[in-house]
Amino acid sequence: MNEIGGLTQLFLGDVRSGWNAMTHCVYVVEDNTDLNKDLCEYLEMCGFDVVGCETGAAFYRALDARKPDAVILDIMLPDADGYELAQHVRKMIDCGIMMLTSLSGMNNHLTGYKSGADVYLTKDSPLSVIEAALKPLLRRASRSDSDTAAETQISEDSWVLDMLNWKLRNPEGNEATLTATERTIVKLLIEANGAWLTRPEIVEALGKADTAENCRNLDTAIRRVRQKIMKDIGEELPVRTAYGRGYAFTSPAAVLGEAEAS
Repeated sequence: MNEIGGLTQLFLGDVRSGWNAMTHCVYVVEDNTDLNKDLCEYLEMCGFDVVGCETGAAFYRALDARKPDAVILDIMLPDADGYELAQHVRKMIDCGIMMLTSLSGMNNHLTGYKSGADVYLTKDSPLSVIEAALKPLLRRASRSDSDTAAETQISEDSWVLDMLNWKLRNPEGNEATLTATERTIVKLLIEANGAWLTRPEIVEALGKADTAENCRNLDTAIRRVRQKIMKDIGEELPVRTAYGRGYAFTSPAAVLGEAEAS
């Protein structure tokens, strides 16, 4: 197996600061003892909570004890196929998957991604690249945890705007897909918590000038989203209109996935 680029030279200068990694658990599955040890030590220096496994069996045992936020998988293990491990992880756990292997070539990359990998790197990758590739996977895990926590606090009679998937869902679970403008308008109204937003306020929040034409375009956009919700969900959108006051979202509602959608 090829060594990871620069693995034997662990410089503190390579460790990036300003990001709290310690709350994230990373599994390193690599059968080469020296590489496993060195990579685990480097990631620990970066602040990650790391668990090293040298076999597929050890990896499965570790999964029973604790669920990781991300896994780094070698492909050629003595007792397991890394592609199969990736498929198992993708099916059973919501976490990031990185393939780190000596196998290069387009077919290997494609097989890795089809198996569920988010990132496919070869072992000549610099440590800084491995660390940098991990961070987006872990940020995504953090957002997923935050959204899960938020969902547990949403009342059963709430409408939900899913910013990540561009969906508006009613309390019964029926949903409609929104356009970018519709999504932004609904988000503004929901976040007003039942208060009235005037047409100029909404228009300016959309990044447009407060003109009569743009206010009429806003009215048209809201009329269209009302028609869409009635058609796709079979229920009237709970947005009230009052002359001289503007618009208000009048039912309980919540916004999810805002961090990733922004």
